Amino acid sequence: MWRFEVPSGDASIPPRKFTIPQLLYWKPLSVIQAAFTDSLSSKFHFSPFHLFQKTGPGKDDFQRVRTDLIQRAPTDDRNCKCEKVVAALMCWSDATHLASFGTAKLWPIYMLFRNISKYIRASPNSGAVHHFAYIPSIPDSVKHEISKFNVNWKMQAKEIITHCNRELMHAVRRFLLDDEFVHAYKYGIVIKCFDGVEHCVYPHFFTYSADYPEKVLLATIRDLGSCPCPRCLIPKGLLDQMGSKRDMKLREKIRIFLVDKVLRARQWIYNEGRLLKETSSVPMLNAFIDWLGHDFDLSRMLAVDFMHEFELGVWKALFAHLIRVVYAVDPKLMEELDNW
Repeated sequence: MWRFEVPSGDASIPPRKFTIPQLLYWKPLSVIQAAFTDSLSSKFHFSPFHLFQKTGPGKDDFQRVRTDLIQRAPTDDRNCKCEKVVAALMCWSDATHLASFGTAKLWPIYMLFRNISKYIRASPNSGAVHHFAYIPSIPDSVKHEISKFNVNWKMQAKEIITHCNRELMHAVRRFLLDDEFVHAYKYGIVIKCFDGVEHCVYPHFFTYSADYPEKVLLATIRDLGSCPCPRCLIPKGLLDQMGSKRDMKLREKIRIFLVDKVLRARQWIYNEGRLLKETSSVPMLNAFIDWLGHDFDLSRMLAVDFMHEFELGVWKALFAHLIRVVYAVDPKLMEELDNW
């Protein structure tokens, strides 16, 4: 049973905890151990290396090729003689409807490893993608109880459910990122790999890919708030300058999780019934920051999702706009476009 807390919206009524059943999961260390003992691990890169391409006949005609990411193994004070290896974790999640009709849906989390070549990792039959967990949905019975408990339900039902989904997502991640994982994160875990050699493996999160609505939940920010980007603090009023020469300069101010302000805001909301707007933050304790430390760089972990953010986002919107422009100039040009 997974618990999350919901404020009442009234200073005289204390917050209430609700429970959600049926979390299907595989502990992260179990996934890592299974991956490093599987036959596919024979193709893993355990040590960092530089890759160069010869570009000409000359002695110095080489160009550095930047491809998969491998980080130098950390050091610790323990007397461990095993070779140290970084398990470069890549997570991905996306809430999915299972049918065209009805409300059946699934919210899976997947784990991949950047230790293996992207040409193998991206192959659909490689077996490189591991099922990590399935986040449960909030049942209608719980929504009904919240509607009777929260005094602002009629006006803010959508916002309250978003808050509950955010609380549920991070409650699940707090459970998965348990003390055993945090210990392995700091000091490593010894695994006898497929080749029969023991390695001290250090799990590290490198990327988390998701569409924008899910990144909003992960980064604990407001959906399309005054600072809508999960990585930087560029205000919404300057989004039209995206791609300009000033764009990179405007995005230099990276988002940092505001622990003290979040704790203070939660105290106001949950115990005093009041409502972090300046940076579009929300009063939610982030599971990654909470367990892996305040210096964990959450914004850099959230990678660009090309399918949702470009192919189905920016490019789709741009193409639709270009079609409208062509139609406005001459509707007959649409026939010529269709013939292409």
